[in-house]
Amino acid sequence: MKDKIAVTLLGAILAMLVPWLVSPAHAQSAGPLVPASGDITLFQSTGRVLVMMRIGDGELIPMVFDTGSDGHSIDRLIVKRDHLKRVGTAIEVDGTTGKERTLPLVAIDDVTVGGLKIKRIEATALDYDRSDAMGIISSEMFTESLVYLDLRNGRARLAPRATTPLPPGPAIAYVRDIPTVAMVMPDGSTLPAHFDTGANGALSLPISMMGKVPLMDKPRVVGRFKSINTEGEVYGGRIRGTIRVGPIELDSPEVTFLGDLANLGLPVIRQIVLVIDPAQKRNWVLKSVAD
Repeated sequence: MKDKIAVTLLGAILAMLVPWLVSPAHAQSAGPLVPASGDITLFQSTGRVLVMMRIGDGELIPMVFDTGSDGHSIDRLIVKRDHLKRVGTAIEVDGTTGKERTLPLVAIDDVTVGGLKIKRIEATALDYDRSDAMGIISSEMFTESLVYLDLRNGRARLAPRATTPLPPGPAIAYVRDIPTVAMVMPDGSTLPAHFDTGANGALSLPISMMGKVPLMDKPRVVGRFKSINTEGEVYGGRIRGTIRVGPIELDSPEVTFLGDLANLGLPVIRQIVLVIDPAQKRNWVLKSVAD
C-alpha cells in the first residue's frame, strides 16, 4: 500500500526561538475506528498544543495536536520500542519546497488519544524533533464528528456530525486538505490561509509576497528553516495595516515569509473558535469569548 499526500509547509513557524521547520506526513485512519463524541484533553504552553497518547497500557507519549497536518506521524524510537507493525508506505510532500521522500507507514492499535479510546490509527515513522513531543496527531481523523476547537478556553470537543446542527454562516472549503480561511489583506484583497496549531508564529505569508505587502521596515532575517534536504533563512517583519481573519482583526501583526501558502498559527487560533468537519473537508471560523 502506498499513499501520496500533500502536506502543509508547516510544523512550527519559527520566529527567533525555533531554528527550523519540519513538515509532517499524511496517514489517514478509518472513521468507524474513532469516537464521534467526547472531549479531547489538551495541554498548552505558549508555543505548543500537546495531546497525550497511550498505546495499550504503556506510558503516556506527548504528541503535537495539529490542524496543519492531514495525517499522523510518530518517532522511530516509539516504533522500535513498541514493535509497531509496518503496513505500507507514504510519500511525504514538503510544503516549503515541493520535494518528496518515502516513509514507512505503521499501525498503532489499541490507542488512547487525549482520553479518547481509539481502536487503530496509522502514522508515518520518522525521526521527529524530540524537544517536547514524539510526533503529530492530526485532527483530521475525527471523520464522524464536528470538531470544536476553542483554545482560548482550553477546549476541544467532538460533536456527532450526523445529529449536530451546523454552525452559523457558510462553510469554508479546505485548501490542500487543511482547514482554511479567506484572510482579508490591508488592501482589501483576500488570500487563503491555513489554520495550523503546530505553528507557534501568528502569521506567515508566501515568499512571493515579500516586497509586495506593506511593512513597517524592510524584511529582516528572523530565523532559519529546515525541511527535506533544504534549509535556509526565514525573513519577516511587521505589516503596516490591518488583516481580518473571520470575526477578528490583526492590527500590524508580525509576519514571516515562507513557502507558497499563508499560514495562521497559535496566537491567531487562540482568538477564535475553529470548527472543522474532516469528513466534508470544510470548516467554520467563529468568535471566541473568554469564560
